[in-house]
Amino acid sequence: MLLLAPLVLSLLLGFLRGGRIEALGEYRWRSALLPILALSLQIVAFLPDENASPLARAFTATLHVLSYFFLLAFVWMNRTTPWLWLVGLGLASNAVVILLNGGFMPVPGGPEGFYLNNTVRVNGQARLLFLGDILHLPAWWPLARAFSVGDLLIALGIFALVQRLMAAPSVPKEKGP
Repeated sequence: MLLLAPLVLSLLLGFLRGGRIEALGEYRWRSALLPILALSLQIVAFLPDENASPLARAFTATLHVLSYFFLLAFVWMNRTTPWLWLVGLGLASNAVVILLNGGFMPVPGGPEGFYLNNTVRVNGQARLLFLGDILHLPAWWPLARAFSVGDLLIALGIFALVQRLMAAPSVPKEKGP
């Protein structure tokens, strides 16, 4: 949900600047199904709750890490796309901290070892905790939650990418005989 606000804001700003929403659909992505596959894996991975067995958590962690592999592969295949490098940097940041913490994003505070969806509560024992979910939105913000530096980079990259693609000229249509 954190990425939804920058996306909507970017679409609105792009439209106000004279951009075309259709331009987003005209862009030629390579391996466009990879992000859909990755998000599908994350949906399945985040189903277990805090009472899940260790086996279910291991399965969840594996799917979570695999989803980042697919997302990073998509970024690599489309690396010439403007601003996608910033999204990739955020994804890589998240992938590293998740991989080093057993497949879960570390969140400081709370009961140690409490798992919820893709996160695990830690009390200073996490690796690279500064890349974990240590930043917070204000309490008045809808769906207030913690987020990581990687999430912030992804949001900024998506914002800039949408701005750039919406301003792109239309693709010329091929003329018939």
